[in-house]
Amino acid sequence: MMRLLRETPRDRDRAALDRFVEAQSAYVAQRMTIGYCEIKAGPLRHSLFREAGFQVLLERSRWEAFAAVRADMAVAIRDRLRPHAGDPAAIETALVEDFAAALAAAPHFTDRPDGFAAEVAALAARLALGRAADPQPPARIFAQGGGRVFDCLPIHPSLRDHEREMIVNGVCFHAVGALARADLRFDWPALAADLAAGARVAA
Repeated sequence: MMRLLRETPRDRDRAALDRFVEAQSAYVAQRMTIGYCEIKAGPLRHSLFREAGFQVLLERSRWEAFAAVRADMAVAIRDRLRPHAGDPAAIETALVEDFAAALAAAPHFTDRPDGFAAEVAALAARLALGRAADPQPPARIFAQGGGRVFDCLPIHPSLRDHEREMIVNGVCFHAVGALARADLRFDWPALAADLAAGARVAA
């Protein structure tokens, strides 16, 4: 059995990585937003989740959380790819492109006339700024998104005092677990080459 596991080919292409990152980011975002709201509402959760106003707030929160976790995941993946990258800037370009494409599916929010363009620009700047720095521990990377997830929860701040650490730790726990699964699933050197090649062709 162990021999079979060792011989299983690892995924090597950008599309597979993008699907994995998008699915894992959505899972973490939904678990931490919807799950938190269900627990917080307790026996009132069924009536709360049927309220049209709350449904709008929850949908917005879910997408904001997805954007935050997805950005952190791009940073963590970049750090996995960086030792194998001959052209780090091209890899970062590909990661930002995939991030932008994932968020293009978000519904239009009236308080976001430009969609998630600001988040796309922020990720590009974040990746460029960190290019010359030492890689950060994954938990530190995901703590940034965890704080954003907490800030956008559709529960009044007075009802969630002192729970920031719980949410941040939850995001970190699930996201670091997803990153560990990525290490088992993906061929990082091959992926670095595929992302760089795709970014150069697009340019």
